[in-house]
Amino acid sequence: MFGGAGGNKFDMLKQMKKMRSQVKTMEKELAGLNFVGISKNKLLSVTLDGKFQMKSIQIEDELIEKKDKNLLEKSIQEAYTKALQDAQAGAAKQMQAMGGFPGFGM
Repeated sequence: MFGGAGGNKFDMLKQMKKMRSQVKTMEKELAGLNFVGISKNKLLSVTLDGKFQMKSIQIEDELIEKKDKNLLEKSIQEAYTKALQDAQAGAAKQMQAMGGFPGFGM
C-alpha cells in the first residue's frame, strides 16, 4: 500500500541531498571569485567575492587629499554598485555553468 509513496520519498531525499551538495560546491566556487568595481573618477575601487562579501576597498591618495566627503561617498557608492552588478552577473553565470537547479527554474 505505501511501497510507491515510500519510494518517491526516498528518491526525493536523495535528490535533496544531491542539491545540498551542489549548493555547497557552488558556494565554495563563488567565494573564490573576485569582482572589482571602480568609481567613475577611477580613484576608488571595491572588491567583492562571488557571495557578495566585501573583500577590500582601495582609495587613491588623491581622493583623500581632496577632503571632499561627498565625493568620497559618491565614489564608494559607484564602485560598490559596479562590483555588485558584476558579482550578481558572475554568480548567475556560474550557476548556469553548473546546470542551475532543475525544478526551480534556474
